[in-house]
Amino acid sequence: MGRGIAKTETEASEEVFQTLRQNRGHPETPPPTISDGWGGIREAMVQVWGKVPEYNGRGRPPEKKRPQEGWKYLQVIKERDDAGRVTGTTKKAIFGEEESLLEIFEEHTAYVERTHLTMRQMNSQLI
Repeated sequence: MGRGIAKTETEASEEVFQTLRQNRGHPETPPPTISDGWGGIREAMVQVWGKVPEYNGRGRPPEKKRPQEGWKYLQVIKERDDAGRVTGTTKKAIFGEEESLLEIFEEHTAYVERTHLTMRQMNSQLI
C-alpha cells in the first residue's frame, strides 16, 4: 500500500512505486499490478524498476530503461454503451501471460476503481 500525490497519474504512480521499492519489500521487481485503462502505470513501473540493457559492443549503447522478465501487470478496461453504462470488460496483459495474471487477479475492477477514485479526490484537493 502506498500513496502518491502529483499532477499526473504517471507521476503519482512513480511516487507509489518508489515507496513500494524502498519501504514495502519490493526492491528488485514490482508487485503484481492491475489497473484500469488509464495510462501512466506502465511508464512508472519501467522508470522505477526498469534496467538499461548491457551494451553488447555493436551500435549505439542503450540508454532507455526496459521492463524485466517476470513482471505481472494486467489492465482491465471497461466497455460502455452509448449511454455510458458498463457492458463488459476487456483484459489486456501488459507484462506477463494473461492466463497467469487472471489466476492472480479476479476478473473485476472493484479495487482498481476504489484506488483511482481516491487518487482523483486527492488530486482535486490540490487544485
